[in-house]
Amino acid sequence: MKLDALNKWLTLLANFGVIGGLVLIAMQMNFTAETIRLQHDIDLNKGIAAGELAIMGDSAASAFSTAVFRPAELTDTELAQFWAYLHNVMLSAQNNWLAYQGGLASERSWAFARRQAAGFIGFRAGRIWWEYDRFEYEPDFAKQIDAELAAVDPVDLKAVMTLMLNEIRDVDAK
Repeated sequence: MKLDALNKWLTLLANFGVIGGLVLIAMQMNFTAETIRLQHDIDLNKGIAAGELAIMGDSAASAFSTAVFRPAELTDTELAQFWAYLHNVMLSAQNNWLAYQGGLASERSWAFARRQAAGFIGFRAGRIWWEYDRFEYEPDFAKQIDAELAAVDPVDLKAVMTLMLNEIRDVDAK
C-alpha cells in the first residue's frame, strides 16, 4: 500500500518535471525565434550600409571634413557622401541598440555606441542631417540619440578637431 502511494507521488512529480521541461523548451524556442528576428534586422541594416559604402567612395573623409569645418562649401557629391557616411554610422549604432534590446549586448556596449553616434552627428551640419534623417530609425533609438545630443554642445566636435589639428600641425615647429 505504501509503495503504491509512493509510486503515485513519484508519477505526479515526474509529470510536473515533464511539464516544466516543456515550458523551458518553449521559452528557448521563443528566445531562438527572437534572436533570429534580431539577426535579420541587423543583417538588413548591414546590407543597406554595404550599399552606402559604394556611395561614400574613397573621399568620404574629405566630405566629412568639409561638413565639419566648411559646411557651406559642401558640393552635391560631398553631401551624398556625408549623408551615406552618417547613415552608416547610425545604422551601426542602431544595430547595437537592437542587440541591447534583444538582450544580446550589454548596457555598457549600448552606452558606448550611443555616445559615439551622437559624437559623429554632434556638430551643426550633422544635427541638420539628423533632423532630416531621424525618421528612418526606430523611434526609441532616435529618442535616445536625441537625449544624448541634448547633452552635447554642437560646437564641441569642431572645436576639439580644430585644437587637435592645430596641435598636430605644430609638431614639426617644436
